[in-house]
Amino acid sequence: VNLYYMETTTRKIKNSYFWKIYLESIDFEKWLLMVLNLSNIGCFLKNGRNPTTFICLVVKLHEFKPSFSVIKELIKNDSNPIIRLIGAFYIRFYYKPLIIYKLLEPLYYDYRKVPVLIDYNKTKMICLDIIIDSLLSKTHIMGAKLSSIVKRSIFEKQKILSINSFYH
Repeated sequence: VNLYYMETTTRKIKNSYFWKIYLESIDFEKWLLMVLNLSNIGCFLKNGRNPTTFICLVVKLHEFKPSFSVIKELIKNDSNPIIRLIGAFYIRFYYKPLIIYKLLEPLYYDYRKVPVLIDYNKTKMICLDIIIDSLLSKTHIMGAKLSSIVKRSIFEKQKILSINSFYH
């Protein structure tokens, strides 16, 4: 994983007003309450300058150094797609490509719509599977720059991932 992008993103987030006021010194319990109260997702507004609450909470989660099993529980959460996406973004930002594919591809089958913050107080409903596709195939999502990852076809050629294990 190319950490340059995450370092730049993290620095931008930690310099934000929201981070300094609400997240700098919270514990995991308060973090979890904030996650449970999220009503939308998103990364950056205003040409990538202003981080959303969602992306700030993803980065804050990294400070808690959650175990792999905690992250897996987040993405397995069927009742709340926003919690599932907190885990999905965390995986895409901090895990290696093979793990990213193995954990995120099953989420292609979640067709629920989630509100995505596209401007202050303006949301757009987007299907979760489309967001997952963007996490797996794009280098930018909602104003955040992602590191490029090894194409799935490389893992298929090496017989690490099965061609039939995932419906394209």
